[in-house]
Amino acid sequence: MASKSRPGSPELELDAGDLPGAAPGALTGLVVSGVRWKLLSRLVSEATRAVVVVVLARLVTPEEYGLAGMAFVVTSFGLMLTDPALGAALIQRPAIDERDRSTVFWAAAGIGVVLTVVGVALSPLVADFFGEPQVRELFAVSSLCFFVISLSVVHRALLIRRLEYRSLEIREMVAIASGGVVAVLVAAAGYGPWAIVLNFVVSSLVSTALVWWFLDWRPQAMFSRESARNLSGFSGRIFMSTLLTWGDQNVDKALIGRFLGAVSLGAYSLAQAAMLLPMSMLGRPFNQVLSPAFSRIQEDADRLERAWLKSKRLSAAIVLPATLGLIVVAPDFVPVLFGDQWDEAVLPLQLLLVGALATALTNLQWSVLQARGEASTLLRLTLGSSIVKWAAIVVGLQWGIIGVATALAGARWALVVPSMWISTRAVSFGFWPALRSGSEMLPAALATAGIGVGVRYLLLETSTPQAARLALVAAAMLVAYAAILLATAPHVVRELRAAVRKPTRNGQDHRPEGPPKD
Repeated sequence: MASKSRPGSPELELDAGDLPGAAPGALTGLVVSGVRWKLLSRLVSEATRAVVVVVLARLVTPEEYGLAGMAFVVTSFGLMLTDPALGAALIQRPAIDERDRSTVFWAAAGIGVVLTVVGVALSPLVADFFGEPQVRELFAVSSLCFFVISLSVVHRALLIRRLEYRSLEIREMVAIASGGVVAVLVAAAGYGPWAIVLNFVVSSLVSTALVWWFLDWRPQAMFSRESARNLSGFSGRIFMSTLLTWGDQNVDKALIGRFLGAVSLGAYSLAQAAMLLPMSMLGRPFNQVLSPAFSRIQEDADRLERAWLKSKRLSAAIVLPATLGLIVVAPDFVPVLFGDQWDEAVLPLQLLLVGALATALTNLQWSVLQARGEASTLLRLTLGSSIVKWAAIVVGLQWGIIGVATALAGARWALVVPSMWISTRAVSFGFWPALRSGSEMLPAALATAGIGVGVRYLLLETSTPQAARLALVAAAMLVAYAAILLATAPHVVRELRAAVRKPTRNGQDHRPEGPPKD
C-alpha cells in the first residue's frame, strides 16, 4: 500500500525500498535539507526548553526538581523499551513492505500496553526504592505515555527513512512548545514536580497526534512472524546497545537519587541538562540526519568514509567551541539563568562538560556502525564503555555529585582512543584520519576558550554585573572563534557554508559546478 504525506510535504511512496533519485547529489540535497530543518528545530526547541527550564528553575525548588528526576529515571527506561530498535531496523533495511510496517506497529503497540500496565503496578516499588512516597503518583502518571509513544514508532521511522524531516521537526517544535506552556502554568499554580511530569505527558500526546497527521499510512490487520524474526535479528543487537546507552545516561542519576537524596539529584540533573545543550542543539541534528543517510550509501565504502570524516569534522567544529565556551561561562551562566539556589550545580556542570569534549571527538561512531550493519560491534563497544563508566560512577559516588562528575569525565576521555580504534577497524576505515577529523578543531576551540577566560578575568576586575559579563564573554568567544577559523581553517568555513546552502526544489545544491560527491 502506498501512502502520501499531508499537503505541503513531498510524496512518500513507502513501498519503494530506496529513495527516489538516490544519486549522490540528490542524497546530498536531502541531507542538507534535513540538517537545516534539524538545526532550525534544535534552535527553536532548545530555545523553548531553555526558557521553560529557566522559568521552572525559579518556580520549582531543587528538591522538587529531584523528585521529578527520580520518576523520570525509571520512566526513561520504560520509554526505551517501547521500541526494541524495530524502528531502527525499518530505517536500516534496504527494502520493506506492508508486512514489515504493520508487524512492527502491532508489536510496538502491544509492548506499550504492557509497559503502561506494569509501570502503574510497580509505582509503589519505585517510590520505595528512592524513599520518597510522592514519586509513586509521579511515575504512575508518566507511565501512561508508554502506550501513547508506542503508537508513533512506525510513523516516525517511515518519515526518517524518507528523510522527511520537515514534518518531523514541525511536530517536535509544536509538541515541545505545548508541553512547556502547560509546565509553566502548573508550576505557577504551585504544583512543583507535577509541572515537569505534565510537560512530558502533554508533549508525548501532541507529538504522537502530529506524526499521525503528517503521515497517512495506517497499519493493516496483519502480523508476520517471518517479518518480526527478520527485523529482530538486526534490532536485537541495536536494542541491547540502546539499553546499555540508557545505563550510561541514567545509572548515575539513579544512584545519586537513591544514596544522596532529592536535593543532590536536582542539582546534578540540572547540571546534566545544561551539559547536553551543545550536543543536543548543535551535534544531534547531524547524528539524526546522517544515520539514515549513511544507510543509503552503506555499500559504497569509499564514499561513506569520505562523508563520515567530513561530517565528524563539521560536527566537532560546532560542538567543541560551544562545549568549551560553556565551561568558561558556567559560573555566570547558572546563577543568571536559573538563580542563586542552583550554585551547587556549577562545578558538576563544568566537570561533565570536560567529559562531553571527549564525546564530541568520537561523534558519529554509532551512526556509521549502524549504517554498515555492524550491530554486533556496536553492542560490544557499548558494553565495554558502559562497564568502564558504571565503575567510575560507583567509585565517584563516595565524594558526592562532584565525585561522580569527575569520575565520568575521566572515564570518557580514557575511552576515546579504544572506541575509535574498534569502530574504524569494524568498518575498515582509517584510524588516524578519523581521529584527526574529530580533533582537528580542538586547538582552535581551546584558543577560543583561553580568550574567554582572559576576557572574563578582566571583567571580574571591573565588577561588571553578572548578566552583562555572561553576554560579553560569550560574544567575545564567538567573534574570536570566527576569526580563528577564517585564519587557520578556511576549508572548514567553506564546508560549513556549503552545509547550510539552500538546495533547489529537486534536492540539488545551488552550486554552479554541480553537486558534491559526499
